[in-house]
Amino acid sequence: MNFEYISFLKQTAKVIAPSGNEKEVLDLWSNEILAYVSEIHHMPLGNVVAVKHGTCGCRKKIMLTAHADEIGLIITYIDSDGFLYFNEIGGIDTNLLPGRTITIKGLNGIVNGVIGVKPIHLQERENSKLNISSEDLWIDINVKSKEEALNVVQIGCVATLTSEFSVSGSRITGKAMDNRCSMSVLLAVAKSLCNVDVDNDVYYVATVQEEIRARGAHTAAFYINPDMCIVIDVTHATDYPSMSPVKDGDIKLGNGCVIALGPNMDNLLSQKLISTSQEKGINYQLEAIANPTGTDANTIQISREGIRTGLVSIPCRYMHSPVEIVDEEDLNMTTKLLVEFILAFNE
Repeated sequence: MNFEYISFLKQTAKVIAPSGNEKEVLDLWSNEILAYVSEIHHMPLGNVVAVKHGTCGCRKKIMLTAHADEIGLIITYIDSDGFLYFNEIGGIDTNLLPGRTITIKGLNGIVNGVIGVKPIHLQERENSKLNISSEDLWIDINVKSKEEALNVVQIGCVATLTSEFSVSGSRITGKAMDNRCSMSVLLAVAKSLCNVDVDNDVYYVATVQEEIRARGAHTAAFYINPDMCIVIDVTHATDYPSMSPVKDGDIKLGNGCVIALGPNMDNLLSQKLISTSQEKGINYQLEAIANPTGTDANTIQISREGIRTGLVSIPCRYMHSPVEIVDEEDLNMTTKLLVEFILAFNE
């Protein structure tokens, strides 16, 4: 079955869903996957677990995960003139923030703002900062006082950087491709398998709070206790100026999904993903990761007595910026690999 990745990505890229505020994007995902699975569960922390029951009497549990949250900002203080101060949620390069427009999830709806920046004409060259912190910045929402600001926002409101969603050929640009593109792959896999007999139970899990140390994945893995898990996330594409293949890896947009190898991944699962790709003619790339990954695989692998875990990634340029770029062909290859991987365990 074909799946319309771009439609889902366009719809969800505009959603404000930093860690701890994923419900809106999870609801969109849940409503779509419901048609392809046997049942769906909403966990207390926020994870959504969709299950396709297998047909084998002694079936195993195969878990696929993709995180729903994105990086963002949280309002921490409002001064007497109505300017807002903030901290980052997740890993953000603060140097990218001055002069950016942002979208705040306000008390009564969306509030637009801009992160203020002193014009270069007024900056003292000797005092310029190459590495600024969030304490040096503020958000201007075009109000005149704290009282006026409090009519639309409060401390604890969250925001994301504004970004235009666009498509050029197979290339997709927008915010939160990390990791909405992997959520779309889960939907595509579920749709592909919905009318196919599968021996084992398949758990499609949209996790929360990955950007703050994979908290949702930890609870989901404990709850499901799968026999194996494949995490779907993005990884750094390195096919642009300033990148070194020796230092940064050699990952290209459009060259296929990326299979990770290293201590955070079960070697037998990684090799099974590689052999499945080769047998089915699926384009793939390899990535060696020496340390625990910055993905849900980190906590899932060490849940309970340990869970066999693999990691399949989608190449992404400019990760954790408002202009992340992915290639639809890589989404297709990731979907095909996961479908064939699951079917390979049929008796």
